Amino acid sequence: MTLGHFIKQIRTQKGLSQPQLAEQMCVEQSYLSKLENDKSVPSNEVFRKLLTALNLPLDECMQTLSTQGKREELSQIPDIEYWYKQDQQSKQKQYKQLAILAILLVSLGVGLFWSGYKQIFFSEKLFEYESQGVLQAGEPVELYRKWHAYLVPHSKNSDREFFEQVELAMAKRLDKKTVFFSDYKGSAYTESVTDGRRHYRFQGPKFSERAENAWLQFVGLLCLSAGVMLTLVGKRLVKP
Repeated sequence: MTLGHFIKQIRTQKGLSQPQLAEQMCVEQSYLSKLENDKSVPSNEVFRKLLTALNLPLDECMQTLSTQGKREELSQIPDIEYWYKQDQQSKQKQYKQLAILAILLVSLGVGLFWSGYKQIFFSEKLFEYESQGVLQAGEPVELYRKWHAYLVPHSKNSDREFFEQVELAMAKRLDKKTVFFSDYKGSAYTESVTDGRRHYRFQGPKFSERAENAWLQFVGLLCLSAGVMLTLVGKRLVKP
């Protein structure tokens, strides 16, 4: 859309004839006709009179002309050229803000994805410890594993019935408990419980997937994608 076509379009929308608009602008009708037919470019003073006569703010005018008009032609008018410069500066400022936000989002996205992938916050490697049962005061920590060595007399003539009684008693006391830790606590450790103490032995490492790590990676990818999208939007924003 040329400036002349724009003037004619707005004049028509306002319900003004060419002589009426020329009178309000204090210019000759023939001159206004030249403007509408793109045979002349208005001076800055005439352009201001045009906007006043049409009761049209410059920003409202440029909403159409900046997207549909020819900048080379329009920039001959100082007010419009100044508007273009101000608009570009505003877009540059917005672009910088978007660029900073995009960098933050990309950095956050990479950090979250990497922490989830490497299991930095939520380890999927667990250490399993097992206790066979509760130990009473004075009982050795290996009682449940080697009870026959501690409770059955060391004699070839040991009473078979006594052995079975001890075996049955230990079977009743058997109360296995398994716990998992994210940190290695050594080959064994002992903790106090209400009715005695428990001795835990290390069983080996276990691996279990944790939803937290999957979510960290998912959110990280979202942040990364948002950062890339903001970068593309910013580039389009400052594109002439």
